[in-house]
Amino acid sequence: MKWDDIIIDAAASDTGMRRWNNQDSQTVVRASKPEVWQARGHVFMVADGMGAHAVGELASKMACDLIPHTYMKTKGGTPAEAISKAFREACSVIHSRAAANRDFQGMGTTCSSLILLPEGALVAHVGDSRVYRIRDRQIDQLSFDHSLVWELVRRNHLTPEQANLSVPKNVITRSLGPEPTIEVDIEGPLDVHLGDVYLLCSDGLSGPVEDPELGVFAGNFHPRDACRYLISLANLRGGLDNITVVIVRVGDWVDPESAEVAQQEPADGRKADGGGSWKDRILRLVRPGKKAPAALTPEEEHRYRSSDCPIGEALLDRLSELTDRVREAAIEQAWSVDWAELTERRRKLADARSGRRDWAALREVGEIIAMLGQAARFHRKNTGTAAVK
Repeated sequence: MKWDDIIIDAAASDTGMRRWNNQDSQTVVRASKPEVWQARGHVFMVADGMGAHAVGELASKMACDLIPHTYMKTKGGTPAEAISKAFREACSVIHSRAAANRDFQGMGTTCSSLILLPEGALVAHVGDSRVYRIRDRQIDQLSFDHSLVWELVRRNHLTPEQANLSVPKNVITRSLGPEPTIEVDIEGPLDVHLGDVYLLCSDGLSGPVEDPELGVFAGNFHPRDACRYLISLANLRGGLDNITVVIVRVGDWVDPESAEVAQQEPADGRKADGGGSWKDRILRLVRPGKKAPAALTPEEEHRYRSSDCPIGEALLDRLSELTDRVREAAIEQAWSVDWAELTERRRKLADARSGRRDWAALREVGEIIAMLGQAARFHRKNTGTAAVK
């Protein structure tokens, strides 16, 4: 990667449909100048706090404040060494804060980070918040869940099917805070390709939304829209936990139907090269004549789980059925919905599906999900009850 490569990112966080406070945190820290980029790159992070009252919220915020700050100011050492040190120091500070106050007992947080560097993508990770990569219609989970379910499967005590049926999914085996020291998982640096999309999220998203659904929305839309769609989808499936997502796209975003190009300025504020057509801009990003680095094997990359994520009829059917059920609930419970816009979106969805324009159909499904998700949240706020199951 280069300092002036275009990187588009977006983030969103929501309390969900069952909780009244948000114990998740997220942060994006871009390198401010080329020298910082060469040494430390750009940092993206998600944390999911644990503990009674507001201590989980405090723990996740401390992680997202302390870790990037410590990492960026660390002199010497590789990025992997610097981010590991930053995780360990944050763990020590959170543990000390908990030990000093009886009300903070049980305080802790997961933390998953992605660092984009000249040499590639680096993942640092503790807990069950996740880091994914979407490439060529495939989503790869790049982080290992530090949970009882995943640990039992790794040690061959249970099959994945047995573990999912018999083991509580919310038992975390590693987090920042409960102990004074922590082991940090490091993956990479991994090759970065033009068009790669990275998704970081708390388990409030990865629980109710399946990997292929995460991949199809993050991989096919601008990060800002993909965040909206995914947060609302998690809420329409119950929203049992706080939901946080950060999506990072390497390269321009090109709307497949309008050919509009959305860019984000480089970190130094200079305008990205925008001359010529959108096709010309994409071709320039590829940098003809420069051979792409050889892809690492799955074993070298430690892809812990992979799924295909194309736009297909089965996916569109499943999401359409969900929106139909929620729409019926909205009518019965008199949600505040722009029914004219919803009807128009449903008409466009039907037209796109009949014309086999799968991307357009997925976009309309996403917009319907976002509309209904917003209405569900408004209904909950005004009635004090969850609007969907």
